[in-house]
Amino acid sequence: MKVKSIKVGELEIPADYWTLSPTIKRELCLLIIDAIITVLHEQISPRLNKMDILEHLLDSSIQSNETEENYEICQVLKDIKQIINE
Repeated sequence: MKVKSIKVGELEIPADYWTLSPTIKRELCLLIIDAIITVLHEQISPRLNKMDILEHLLDSSIQSNETEENYEICQVLKDIKQIINE
């Protein structure tokens, strides 16, 4: 069954993301994670697992951005997933 997606927001990344150092990329990803978690805490019931929702949100966003050929955004989202799964 295909799940209908809802646009949660826009993600803007530096145009030179590919050339940033690994340290700067990680810092940027951590800032994005913090912002997303903050929004989830404000918008989602305390009974729901925010990390599960974040994982689903990332997977869905990666898929939709691949479809739209936004490969830079996909890379950032994949980097975020990697950080979360460390």
